Amino acid sequence: MPTGRTAFLFLAFAGAVLPVRIATAQASPAAVDPSDASSPLATYRSASGERIVTRGDVGLEMAFHLRRKDDGKAACAQLVKSELVRRHATKSGCWPTHEAVQQRWSELKAQMKAAGRDVDKEPSFQNTGEKVLLDYLAIDLAHEQIVRRELSLGADEEVSPAMLELWIKEARERAKVIDDPDQLPLGTAAKIGDDGLPLLALGMLLLRSSDQEELDKFIRQVVALDGIEQAARESGVEASPEDLQRELELRRSMAGKDPRYGGLSFEQLLRAQGLTPEWLAQSRVFRAQTLQKKLIAKLHPRQQLVARLASDRATELQRFGPRRNLAILFVRALDEPNALVPNTFEKAMERLQTVRKRLETEPFATVARIESDDAATKMRGGDCGWVARKGRDLPEPVLEAAWDLPLQGISDIVRAEDGCYLVKVAGIEPDLDDEAIVQRMRESLVEEFTKAMMKRADIRRPDGKSLDGDDPKEKGK
Repeated sequence: MPTGRTAFLFLAFAGAVLPVRIATAQASPAAVDPSDASSPLATYRSASGERIVTRGDVGLEMAFHLRRKDDGKAACAQLVKSELVRRHATKSGCWPTHEAVQQRWSELKAQMKAAGRDVDKEPSFQNTGEKVLLDYLAIDLAHEQIVRRELSLGADEEVSPAMLELWIKEARERAKVIDDPDQLPLGTAAKIGDDGLPLLALGMLLLRSSDQEELDKFIRQVVALDGIEQAARESGVEASPEDLQRELELRRSMAGKDPRYGGLSFEQLLRAQGLTPEWLAQSRVFRAQTLQKKLIAKLHPRQQLVARLASDRATELQRFGPRRNLAILFVRALDEPNALVPNTFEKAMERLQTVRKRLETEPFATVARIESDDAATKMRGGDCGWVARKGRDLPEPVLEAAWDLPLQGISDIVRAEDGCYLVKVAGIEPDLDDEAIVQRMRESLVEEFTKAMMKRADIRRPDGKSLDGDDPKEKGK
């Protein structure tokens, strides 16, 4: 049977449980080869007309951003393994015959059929294609045959996973494999001797094993980057090396002052994500963010924002002034309860009264994980993060109660339209100077710019449906 990360597609067919992601992407149209980097994943509107997001576009973004994370490392190791096996099998005559590969493929399809599954409807197959699947199978068969020959194993003797891993380890040493991204040029996933494996190859492998949610995330990223770069060109805005360095220094300074990070340095925060400042500076996303900030600064000069702050300081402070780190314990309620929301407001209040007494002896986070009805914060112990006085994610009565509390204070029961709350103030930012407030105003304008741009883009999958799921037949009604 196949082994290693390449096996995740085939073993998914057989119903095995694997500690890797299983592809669940939507099927591509029958005429599209999912192994073709130029095949489309989406279309969208841009300032220059309708454009296409290809598999290669998404694959490159995925490779760059996942390369240093566990999935990226595993995929890179698989890419190297495949190339080492292919080279050795071709040189030593261990490449499996077409008949042997087809037999293995037939065995897997038979296992699927016995499990009541149709291969043609399997997302893994639809997202990869039979050509690539057969090549994966050939690699694994070749790997087994290489090890069998080198260990002089009989036809009936099992080739264990440990034997296969040992061969790969020794082959990597012989071939002088380099897969540390800090030792590789941009655009290279790994080197085998003097030969580089392109980042696109890594991206295509990652793409095949990604679910639709992750694909959509990177499709949006590709569209956003293109939109920002187009807008910057139209406004004559560029990001010089000096601009990028200044942005790095600004982020380093902000990280050191931000109470949310508990004193961690910028480098430590990046390292926790498997990143480095050097990698960040090479990122197309980082460059686009720098471009976007320069673009917004040109469209909304500092003097304009200072004047806006002076004209209605109280309102702007509520939006952009000192934030509070809030946690909530929520019980959903309706005036007329139903099967989904069984609580009246009276029952919700009674429940929270009991919960409020528990908080005298139990930590807020522990009780929230058990009692809260808010799915978004429940597993975080109710933590809502750092919120502005006019935050958009919490009801006004909850925010009003929170701003009347001291640090570590817990409110009385707060009634809102969707239910009843207890709110805790876990942290309070110190007062900000005007420069910091103006900076937050500018960040808000960047966010608004991005949202408007993405709405105009109207990203569509090849079947015409938007990434938000609306039916093209309903468009315009």
